[in-house]
Amino acid sequence: MTDVTIGQPVRRSEDERFLTGRGRYIDDINLEGQARAVVLRSVYAHARIKNIDASGALAMEGVLLVVTGEDWIAEGFGPMPTKTAIRKNRDGSELSEPPRHCLAIGRVRYVGEPVALVVAETDPIARDALDLIDVDYESLDAVTDAVEALAPDAPQLWDDIPGNLCIDFELGDREGVEKAFAEADHVITLDLENNRVTAVPIEPRGCVGSYDPETDTYLLYNSTQNVHAIRDTLAENVFGIDKEKIRHIAPDVGGGFGVKNSAYPEPPLVLYAAKKLGRPVKWINNRSESFLSDTHGRGQTSRVQLAIDNDGTFRALRTETVAGIGAYCWTIGPFTPTGGSARTQGGPYDFPVMYYRSRAVFINTGPMDPYRGAGRPEATFQTERIIEYAARQLGLDPIEIRRKNLMRPEKLPHKTSMGLNIDCGDFPKVFERTLKLADPGSFAERAEQIKTAGRRFGFAIAPYLECTGGGPKEFAGVAFGADGTVSLSVGSQSTGMGHETSMAQLLAARLGIPFERVEYHQADTDKTPIGGGHGGSRGMELGGNAVAQAAGEVIEKASGLAAHLLQSKAADLTFEGGSFKDSGSGASVSMVEVIEASFDSERLPDDLEPGCLDTGSTFERGEISIPNGCHAAAVEVDPKTGAILLLGYWVVDDFGTIINPLLADGQVMGGVAQGIGQVLTENIVFDDSGQLITGSLMDYGLPRADGVPDMVIEYYEGAPTKKNPLGVKGAGEAGCVGSLPAVVNAVLDALKEFGVVHIDIPLTSEKVWRAVQDQGAHDPKGLIEGAL
Repeated sequence: MTDVTIGQPVRRSEDERFLTGRGRYIDDINLEGQARAVVLRSVYAHARIKNIDASGALAMEGVLLVVTGEDWIAEGFGPMPTKTAIRKNRDGSELSEPPRHCLAIGRVRYVGEPVALVVAETDPIARDALDLIDVDYESLDAVTDAVEALAPDAPQLWDDIPGNLCIDFELGDREGVEKAFAEADHVITLDLENNRVTAVPIEPRGCVGSYDPETDTYLLYNSTQNVHAIRDTLAENVFGIDKEKIRHIAPDVGGGFGVKNSAYPEPPLVLYAAKKLGRPVKWINNRSESFLSDTHGRGQTSRVQLAIDNDGTFRALRTETVAGIGAYCWTIGPFTPTGGSARTQGGPYDFPVMYYRSRAVFINTGPMDPYRGAGRPEATFQTERIIEYAARQLGLDPIEIRRKNLMRPEKLPHKTSMGLNIDCGDFPKVFERTLKLADPGSFAERAEQIKTAGRRFGFAIAPYLECTGGGPKEFAGVAFGADGTVSLSVGSQSTGMGHETSMAQLLAARLGIPFERVEYHQADTDKTPIGGGHGGSRGMELGGNAVAQAAGEVIEKASGLAAHLLQSKAADLTFEGGSFKDSGSGASVSMVEVIEASFDSERLPDDLEPGCLDTGSTFERGEISIPNGCHAAAVEVDPKTGAILLLGYWVVDDFGTIINPLLADGQVMGGVAQGIGQVLTENIVFDDSGQLITGSLMDYGLPRADGVPDMVIEYYEGAPTKKNPLGVKGAGEAGCVGSLPAVVNAVLDALKEFGVVHIDIPLTSEKVWRAVQDQGAHDPKGLIEGAL
């Protein structure tokens, strides 16, 4: 009999391993005879490579190999392509995609771009050898601002891509929006920045690779979120070999947040070096290199316009965005500012019409790729900021205009102007529940005390609507052992989210077996034939449903054996609470007993063999689900110093069916903390020459524990989706989606008496102080003017 149920807050079983130092991360993996690799990275944002002289490095004792771009091309290796689903310009033409090789070919286009690989006996020797490689650069003009990159006289990154334009994308009803704008009482315009950030996982990227000449196969250990997709890219696109020639394994991964979802150049370089040298090769990124070479996220300059009537009714929404995606398309870089940000425009509000246009632009900076939310936080920020701004401009109550325009549950299912199919939910109920939890009226006395002390109180509420994503198929395999163990292998992947617990909990609850018997396996291309890894909040929606589907197949197989044991007919049996019961005789047998019998040849019927209950199941999603919810924040701001203190935070989320509320809480808290970090301190900054200014933890401000408030989190489970059998909607990214506007709008609420209606994030103390000193002087237009 199982000891767990769906919906139970089961504590994470993997934490004992992690907290006692028994986790196995990429730097814990060492193969016999391994060499160490380091990467020489460009010190220029834009330059021609006139010559590379590696003779000094190769002459150094202990140096085994130096690989340059010319060497790479001579081997015939291919570039790594973008896998973006958005490939068409507004006029129907294809997006512009430059080749992305693992090493720079003839020209560097961002500081940190790999120029050469050095392999040596030890890491210190390899790093010393970097100084002996003489690269003759011819410096070129660089451009790091996306709007400036579109100007006719801007430096051109690619000779065959005019105007630095990767893609010009649009979605929605342009004519309908223009008509609504002409008829509305007001059109409110706001230009805003969603600043560039990076994930900074506690574990940097790294990999260890080896080659077996007898089988002509590779083994790659990699700190990544997506072993199958990256394996396929390396095999098919870079090396031109069958994907089965590479076994790709991710050990324990210390945080991903999207930054480890991309195909990077270092793993194929390591595999090549391992084959070339005939020995394993290991590469580990350090923190400074991570800032230069890890992908970044967000980074959009937008003009948002809201058509609104005098009574607060929303008539239309228009958003125009320019996003710098770095020097290459990377893995799916153009998707985030285009389709990724377009889908959830307008949030849970009943906008009659919407229009979204975005241009993804090449600039001389590090790469852009998905970062937790990948467009949904950007869309919610754009929507919620223009609503708050319009309320201030028109003297309307920000809470009331939101309440007035929320989509009513009776309108669902509904397809938005962005093509998003919202099947279920109760946005007004979630909104009112969040307000009740926060109870802003109860802060009146506290607010007065704060004001008496010279500070100001602020409150804001921010409903949000997002959607899941990632690959549409997932595999789960269940295999039983004669010793009672149950092996569960799943193609989705945890990078710290607790799948080892939640997936085992789901299987144990469905089969009625002891939770502790389940052994969980993930992130190994030899364990599952397919796998979508981690990304797009797909873990439970895809992986969980694959597990549930596999459990159903086990029950179906086990029913025949149970009937044999009970001397009944399978059609007469029911399965409930972990036992098969004969509806006629009342006799029963537990799933545990059936599993034990499946390994006893004397108890098996003639047509079955030991292992007959094992199964492998592929679940395919029809449509993405629509998580939604509402965030509220209360803050205290000191106008004399610009200091911000978060006093309270409240969240009500609709994730459909909650498998494990304890783990869901962790996902929400982590996402909110990342959102708070972006709002208050995090910022990737390049100077005009393309040098990274925020290249260490001395310069890049991560959120700290004392800056994250206690959170009150509740779930609305009254509208489980019918888009998947479990009724789940995805929880991994929602915290980032609602937190940005909730905190920003709360701060601006605190500053309203000073005339401050907008400050671009991050809201550093200096920015807040200057805004107060300027008495809110703000031009709502101008940031994106040159690109319109």
